Amino acid sequence: MRTTALDRTRRAVLRLSHLGLDLTAYRTQLDAVLRAEIGWDLAAWSTTDPATLLFTSCVLVGRDEDHALEQRLFDLEFGEPDVNTFAALFAEGTVAAGLHETTGGDLTRSPRWRQLLSGLGVTDELRAVFTDRNECWGTFVGYRLGGAPFTRADTRLLAALGPIVGDGLRRCLLRAAAGAAPGLPEPPGVLVVDAAGAVISTSAAAERWLAEMDSPGALPSAVRSVAAMARAAGSGDGGVTPAQGRLPRRGGSWLLLHASMLSGDAGHVAVVIEPARQTHLADVLVRAYALTGREREVTELVLHGRSNAQIARALGIGVHTVGDHLKSIMSKLAVSSRADLFAELFGRHYLPARLSGSLPSPYGWYLPAQA
Repeated sequence: MRTTALDRTRRAVLRLSHLGLDLTAYRTQLDAVLRAEIGWDLAAWSTTDPATLLFTSCVLVGRDEDHALEQRLFDLEFGEPDVNTFAALFAEGTVAAGLHETTGGDLTRSPRWRQLLSGLGVTDELRAVFTDRNECWGTFVGYRLGGAPFTRADTRLLAALGPIVGDGLRRCLLRAAAGAAPGLPEPPGVLVVDAAGAVISTSAAAERWLAEMDSPGALPSAVRSVAAMARAAGSGDGGVTPAQGRLPRRGGSWLLLHASMLSGDAGHVAVVIEPARQTHLADVLVRAYALTGREREVTELVLHGRSNAQIARALGIGVHTVGDHLKSIMSKLAVSSRADLFAELFGRHYLPARLSGSLPSPYGWYLPAQA
């Protein structure tokens, strides 16, 4: 694809990421933009828990929801070695990949194609993982039912847009979390900035985070800067980078700023402020299985597709020690394999939350249930 076309598509995706859309509208409109450039017949846009890479919500385009089919796809994704699994793409740092290209045109090398996709008439599959700050917030899979396979240019285009989409997904999650702030231990805050750069409303959480600045009481130029970037991006006249910023927080850590346009308010921008934090396996899962801190770390890395040797290097422990931790983890979860570990966590915890309509969190797991 020519650079001009790539830039046009990147600007269109960036604009969507700054329009203040909800999670479903964002993914639906994103599908329309990218389908016009790449072309597919069916697509699934999922959010993921970055600590586990397990799916927390999904928008399906081109086909009615079929929970039995979805469950079969998940069983194959987590239960059998395959090419282009989402965990492998994330672990390898590969943003996007096509099944036809990866298999050299021999789709039978893929168990999910042999056992399921071929029967649905799928002739090629395009996958992507969407990351922001080195954590995976969503995935995409598009299917073609006939015609030419996806090209390397298609894959490159989707890969180039991956970081913007990852940022856009997390913006949607943050806005939802700001509306559900009372149930979160460290909720994000929201400032609303008008077209002149003046703050016209501030949530209590935002005031608390601003008080954590190195120079409390003075509105930082970073707020006006990200608001201006969001306004330009929302109009389609901005650059090709997300409207983000960060501020030092007393104690040595950081506050992160994300700005998006507010629909219906000309020139008004919402600036979400959150503390920088690392995502981990949800406390509810740690408590459910009585995992120790080290077992939690090992579990997270297993779910990210790491081998025992890779886990040992990451944690600075011996491979045999990793094996001992895995034995303990599997005993506590009453499973006998890594595939069963995925299935246990997803089937017992994530799937029921999804089917109940729970909202995914920008910090992993789900937002607290509202009273």
